[in-house]
Amino acid sequence: MGDTKVKVYQILKGKIIRLELKPSEILSDRKLSEELNVSRTPIREALNLLVKENYVRHSPGRGFQVNEISLRGIMDMYEVRKALEVAALKEAAQLDVTKHVERVGKLLTAHKKIVKHLRPHGKFLEDADFHKALATMSGNTYLLEILESIYSRIEMLRNIEEISRKRIEAALDQHLQIYDLFKKELFPDAEEVLCKHIQDAKDDIINRMKNRFEMIYFAKREH
Repeated sequence: MGDTKVKVYQILKGKIIRLELKPSEILSDRKLSEELNVSRTPIREALNLLVKENYVRHSPGRGFQVNEISLRGIMDMYEVRKALEVAALKEAAQLDVTKHVERVGKLLTAHKKIVKHLRPHGKFLEDADFHKALATMSGNTYLLEILESIYSRIEMLRNIEEISRKRIEAALDQHLQIYDLFKKELFPDAEEVLCKHIQDAKDDIINRMKNRFEMIYFAKREH
């Protein structure tokens, strides 16, 4: 992949995740070319990559548009996330993950300080860091790659509506429970709390987006 195309792809993907380019917004390769000071070829190449990743769609007569957010898509994404994170936890349970466990413990210590001092922010990257650390323990790089793609989409959703302090505290408590159970090698219990944590996160984000936008940003055709 050419350097210019990679750079343009990263810029556009970042703008979509940060909602600088909003759902349903038309993406003109001419305007983007002028804005980013590059030719239209790498713009189109980057947009086609984003089509493959489902951040953008292309339709005859309308060109490229940022994909709308669908409730079905959110639900499906969280179910895939749950399946993958449980699989990662199961794989990690079969390995010697002492060093990884120590790293997760340090992450959680830092997260507790952030929450205590009222500094958690909307996208709550610390949450993703915890889950990435869990997935890393599995040693399955392909699984981690897919999960990182899912975490990028969740970051976009959290940029729509800031997560509440109550949910952040509840999530941190669940992280601590998962860590403690895993450390004690109570793997089925850790898996149960992990599943509840992801389900709670899914319910929370759907409810916050409904309340905030009354479905403005959701796809019109829900099945």
